[in-house]
Amino acid sequence: MRSRLAAHPLGCVLALALALRLPLAIWGQDIVAPDEIIQYFGQAHRLVYGHGPVPWEFQVGMRSWLLPGLLAGPIWLVKALGGAPITGLILDKILLCLASLSLVGCAYGWGRMFHGARGGWIAGGLAALWPDLWLMAPHPLEESLSAYALVPACYFATRARQSEARAHSLAAGALLGLSFVLREQLAPAIALIGLMLCGRSPRRWALALAAAGLPVLLAGGLDWLTWGQPFRSFWLNIYLNAVLGVASGSFGGEPVSFYALHLLEDWLWAIIPIAWLARRGARRLPMLALAAMVILVEHNLLGHKELRFIFPAIALIVPLVGVGLAERPLSRKLVLALLSGLLLSPVTAYALLEDSSATSLYSALAARHPCLVAVGIVNSHFVPMTPLFTSTDFTSMQEAARADAIIAPEDTPIPPGFTRDRCVVRDRFFPGKHPLMICAWTRGQGWCGQAGPAPPPPGFVYPPAARGFIITGR
Repeated sequence: MRSRLAAHPLGCVLALALALRLPLAIWGQDIVAPDEIIQYFGQAHRLVYGHGPVPWEFQVGMRSWLLPGLLAGPIWLVKALGGAPITGLILDKILLCLASLSLVGCAYGWGRMFHGARGGWIAGGLAALWPDLWLMAPHPLEESLSAYALVPACYFATRARQSEARAHSLAAGALLGLSFVLREQLAPAIALIGLMLCGRSPRRWALALAAAGLPVLLAGGLDWLTWGQPFRSFWLNIYLNAVLGVASGSFGGEPVSFYALHLLEDWLWAIIPIAWLARRGARRLPMLALAAMVILVEHNLLGHKELRFIFPAIALIVPLVGVGLAERPLSRKLVLALLSGLLLSPVTAYALLEDSSATSLYSALAARHPCLVAVGIVNSHFVPMTPLFTSTDFTSMQEAARADAIIAPEDTPIPPGFTRDRCVVRDRFFPGKHPLMICAWTRGQGWCGQAGPAPPPPGFVYPPAARGFIITGR
């Protein structure tokens, strides 16, 4: 066994990472943010099956079709083979877990680069075990996918500065361009990495800029093909959110202490060894440390804050901690303090346990009603959704009546035409004194079981600033 581990260290580290990620992809019920259902899985489902609600972002052309298009491929393949929609979504989540291995592989590479095979084991193993990374793995969000490109970009940039190999500069540039396409808010960090990559080398600047321009131009062309205007999703996102303040106006602002407090909640006492070890790792990898700081500072300046927004910074911090941990002989007390804080975090427990029984309603609906597409949640305090259907809050009971199914507390008024399917007691991480009974109601066989064209998408509350950009006929 020891000889096999020694012969294939990277494979063993990646296998460990997959052992934690794949169960979440196949059986996990949690979500990180509604966007993964409404904006991505839901729109991928609509591309393949031709029906489903259309969020306002896709009626004004503020979102790129890149992610929904990529997610639609496995869903289409499963449909062509006669499988159920849920099987296609599980396949998507498995592929997302495979993409997340780029973080583990790069951490291993940096550890081996500076501290040999032992350093690769330590840095790669820590990235495999780090809960923030494996909890995010099955979720199709801009923040996670951009991190899967940004961290390898830093790795190839590090290699390019060491070896001057043209392939490394090209790979770093292409991945930086892809990171920008996936999440343009990373532009300051991407610019910093580009500056540190290229320095005063005209050759490296030419290679990196040419490679970075390719994914950006392709994304602009995709907007032209889908929205009729090149780069529409880029400039409209900036204009609506940064200039007109749609995000802050719709979701509210948070204080500058938001991220610090949430990281303390996420990492508990482990935040102390994390800071110390990351500082040690920054001596070897200043590019990662500076890029992570830029992301944290930039997002602290924005009013609308969510912990997932700084996931790329966390993905950069993890290898810094791993390289710092490998710098000296391992201390059992240090490793225990680090891993116990991460694994005992209430954030980790919440993601794994919260609402596990209530979200099982979706699995039951998927098994008995494979044609259901739109599931309305008509009570805002019932938040959890699982990517089996497109789920959304409708603007009124009249709009909810056009859904295929409704998930809501037992005493919620339900429009006529729905039949109660089943109920469960909401399994809450903090249950309180009064357990909440959650029920599912269904209407017929869903849109895909009806003859004729699908009905128009249900109505949504549009931000007033976005109304002028509504695209009709799409």
